[in-house]
Amino acid sequence: MDGFLKIVGAATFAMALLAVVLLAASSRGAGIASLLYALPAMVAGAATYALGAILNNLIAIRAATERQADALSFLANQARNSTP
Repeated sequence: MDGFLKIVGAATFAMALLAVVLLAASSRGAGIASLLYALPAMVAGAATYALGAILNNLIAIRAATERQADALSFLANQARNSTP
């Protein structure tokens, strides 16, 4: 899911940027106006990409937390079994 959000966000940003570049190249006055209309789509694409990156970090944090919990329970069991 995180990779999908990153791809969708990057594609949305790239398509909006491409539309601005194409409109700016085809007519001189439409470049700034098209930027004003494409800016919300570009921000939405960047936000979607950032959400995918955040989700990726949360997945990594969860995996690390599970590994730490397993290591702590192993150490607790080992300490319980070694005391006379």
